[in-house]
Amino acid sequence: MQNLLFLHIRSSLCLFLLLIFSKQSLLAQTNKTLLFKHLTQENGLSDPTVRALHLDKDGFLWIGTENGLNRFDGTNCIAYKKQSAKNNTSPGNYITKIIEDKDGSLIIGSQSNLVKYDKKTDAFSLYRFKLDKLKQNYYSFPFYIDNQDVLWVYLAGEVYKYHAKADKLVKITDYSNGFQFVNKPFYQELKQFISRGVKGIYINKIQGGREISATDFFMSAEKSHVVSHIEDVYSQSDSTLWLVGDKGLMELNPKTKNFKIFELFNDKKFTGTAVAKYPGKPWLLVGTNGSGLLLFDLSARKFIRQFKHSASDPNSISANYIRRILIDKKNNLFLSVDKYGLDYTNLDQVIFPRYVSKEESPDNDITSILNYSNLEVWCGTKSSGIKVYTADLSRLARTELTGIGVNKLIKLKDQNVLLESNNGEYYLFTAKNKNFKRLTVSFSNQFKGKANVHQFIQFDKDTLLAATEFGVAKVTITENGLIFFDLISEVNRSLPWNNVQQVIKLTDEKFLVQTYYTALYLYSFKNNKFSYVKEVGRVPFATNSCLMLGNDLFLATSSGLLRFNVGGSRTKEITLIDANCSSLVADKNRNLWVGTNNGLYFYDTRTQKSIRYTVADGLQSMVFNVGSVATLQNNKIAIGGLNGINVINPDNATQFKSGSCPQIVSLKVNDKAYKSADNALSTSLLNLSHNQNTITIGFSSMDFVNPAQREITYKMTGYENRAVTTKGNGELRFPNMPSGNYTFELTDVLSKNKTVISIHINAPFWQKWWFITVACITMILLGIIILILYLRWLKHMQALQLRQMISFQKDDRKRIADDLHDDLGLKLSSLKHYLLAGDINKMISGGELRSLSVQYIDQALQVLRNTLINLSPKTLDENGLIPALQDLASTINRLGIIKIHIDNVGFSAILKNAQQYAIYRICQELINNTVKHAEAKNIYISIVNRDDKFILLYEDDGKGFDYPAVKRGYGLSNIEAHIQAIKANIDIDTQPGRGVAATITIYLKQKNKPKTDG
Repeated sequence: MQNLLFLHIRSSLCLFLLLIFSKQSLLAQTNKTLLFKHLTQENGLSDPTVRALHLDKDGFLWIGTENGLNRFDGTNCIAYKKQSAKNNTSPGNYITKIIEDKDGSLIIGSQSNLVKYDKKTDAFSLYRFKLDKLKQNYYSFPFYIDNQDVLWVYLAGEVYKYHAKADKLVKITDYSNGFQFVNKPFYQELKQFISRGVKGIYINKIQGGREISATDFFMSAEKSHVVSHIEDVYSQSDSTLWLVGDKGLMELNPKTKNFKIFELFNDKKFTGTAVAKYPGKPWLLVGTNGSGLLLFDLSARKFIRQFKHSASDPNSISANYIRRILIDKKNNLFLSVDKYGLDYTNLDQVIFPRYVSKEESPDNDITSILNYSNLEVWCGTKSSGIKVYTADLSRLARTELTGIGVNKLIKLKDQNVLLESNNGEYYLFTAKNKNFKRLTVSFSNQFKGKANVHQFIQFDKDTLLAATEFGVAKVTITENGLIFFDLISEVNRSLPWNNVQQVIKLTDEKFLVQTYYTALYLYSFKNNKFSYVKEVGRVPFATNSCLMLGNDLFLATSSGLLRFNVGGSRTKEITLIDANCSSLVADKNRNLWVGTNNGLYFYDTRTQKSIRYTVADGLQSMVFNVGSVATLQNNKIAIGGLNGINVINPDNATQFKSGSCPQIVSLKVNDKAYKSADNALSTSLLNLSHNQNTITIGFSSMDFVNPAQREITYKMTGYENRAVTTKGNGELRFPNMPSGNYTFELTDVLSKNKTVISIHINAPFWQKWWFITVACITMILLGIIILILYLRWLKHMQALQLRQMISFQKDDRKRIADDLHDDLGLKLSSLKHYLLAGDINKMISGGELRSLSVQYIDQALQVLRNTLINLSPKTLDENGLIPALQDLASTINRLGIIKIHIDNVGFSAILKNAQQYAIYRICQELINNTVKHAEAKNIYISIVNRDDKFILLYEDDGKGFDYPAVKRGYGLSNIEAHIQAIKANIDIDTQPGRGVAATITIYLKQKNKPKTDG
């Protein structure tokens, strides 16, 4: 008997525990928060009342409202509205239903017509039915496409099949009121559909494409004992339908006609408006009129969760009247919220449970968390004392020290708690008396003002240490209400800077001391004595939290999460997370959770990789407070910040990764919309002319979770063959692209899905092969003609130069003949006449003949020598240009007619013989012109070579002449001929009354004369 009683008690206890744990498990599964984003008129939605939702195969959400059709990609919303009554190809503004065929075209019903949207052409076309009542405005509701590509549609009070190829309507039934529900995918044989009536529903049976029966439910009290207006239907199976309406949620077995009503949530009746199956769970999402979104457990057959609008939470649903529910294959949840637009979130997104909201506590800035016991969690607030919650944070038990700002909560021995307020006061909670007592603060050394205590640490069972601005202190709390800080001189006197921020216990005999923004120092503790060991490393930042895992010391600092290996002889600092870290805790898997000023980080100590979580993942706030973290029951972690608490379950917290395929949503050519592409979504090839070479591509990340942070890579192969990473949606502009073939790729970094478009920019006609061939042939022929003409011109110039040379030689011979005739001939003729006219004997005897003959013969020889020198100066041939010019100048200077000055100090180049001869002749002509015409007294000749140029400067101080107007005589022509012969340049600068300055330049490759000794 006792054994039976024991077994009964044990069984009851097990059952009781099982129920408790199953309840906790159920709550654990459903208590994550859904964070909703909102699409309203401010974001481009045409109307806040949404009647139809459809997600197409490209990932765009089509939203039918009471005033227009909209396309939404997670960021941008584009409205399609009927602008006038004449435009009957556009859908009516009141949209009823949107479905999609296998080609990606949309069939859109409205209260005005039925239209098809062709995505390839980005255009609407009207269904023109051959029924009189369908030739003007009519209500339409498309709902299915069967295996014969036949469209099933409600039209003006009746259900039809429409055969598009035959353009034929076949009536099915008039048992309907404009809403149909089908529980199977498209393109199958349709054997049943459900129609909504004014009250209740019809279940229409189909055989061979014809209606064989229509059974009504909830239309007559006589048949079903309940009449209900049905808004939405979910078909769980052929024998189980879930209906929502004015009676709440109803389960119906159409075969047995049995039903059950679930109309209460929290003991209150509600009106159901929409229903959808929760993916991967035995749950239903139920939209209501006034009660928000409910979660119904099909296994437990009861409601387990409610999501309602909260005025203090911008991530809650916009309002509590849900009209439509849509869940896509990526588990994106879309809610049509009556009069507020669209709310959307993702059911698989990492959502951390959130506690201590503004509604519950206006002061929900949580400064410290203490897991006090298995029954209570203490949460210190910035200005409202301590909030004491139940162990699972589900209920506020009480508030302690209301009105006091809490800075730290330190659990002491015997379940006592030390509290530090934010103004430096201390309170002690004694578990025995269960009350708080204010403490009086005292230090072992005299100090002015209040001491700043950065940290308390329970060093061992009986030793509580504090890191203060005066150094490390041992803390003692007396029974008479005194908290005494006894500064430890053995530690503090060895510190170069006594402002201590952290004391870090390594072992029972070793600990580290970090001075404020300075360094880490290692100390030993043996036989109750503290001893300095060494400096471990420089730490020029604030340390807010720390922990040890093996030999690795992790510091949460203002400069990031740092790791020090303190087990070896050398200590190396490694930065793991680059953020201002405030709190640090390790989970049961020895991985780290780090609260920062930029979200929550998870650091995997095995893979050494980190993940960052933000408000998009359910965080109450992006900023977490120092020391506001604690480990709760079942290894969960609570972390507090500026806006309440988040709870982490390390076993379930995995970052959400949704698959997405980026799309090209707009195309511009030369900064104008490219009309020829029809729809940018369906364009795979751009064929452009050569002057259509500035291309702008608008793209969307197609992400409804966090589109602004979605990483996309793009690459224009053939233009810049490197992948560039960007985030979110945007436009990419490629200016002045050359002709050629290109491939533009958009790739989602996470899913690797990509969109590709080919771009061909045609070359201009002058770059075509035929034009290049013709141009080359033309250039060759033109080159041949030019060559022939050039050769002819060159031959003409050579003949002209030959004639000039013959003319110059003729003139030279004439001049020589004139010189010989005028000078030598005159001298000899004079001698002849003198001899004939005189008495020869007398002249011989007197010696006069001899002297006179010698005189005349000398003069003749001088003339002859001068003539020969002019023809070919011997000095020029033997000694070069400079000696020849000097000899010429000396000869002329001896005549006393004019003075010639020659300066050749800067001359060191070697000229060719032809160049020397030409320069000499030019100087002769210039000197000759000066002597004959200039009436000058001085001639200056300066010869230098600079870089690769020979320069001769000739100047006289004569009367000058008008050079452009002067007639080219023998002298100037001879000079120009010599200049051309040696390919030199001459610049003659002269004016009447200013003398003559001539500059001769010869371009040559410089060759310096070798230096000689002496």
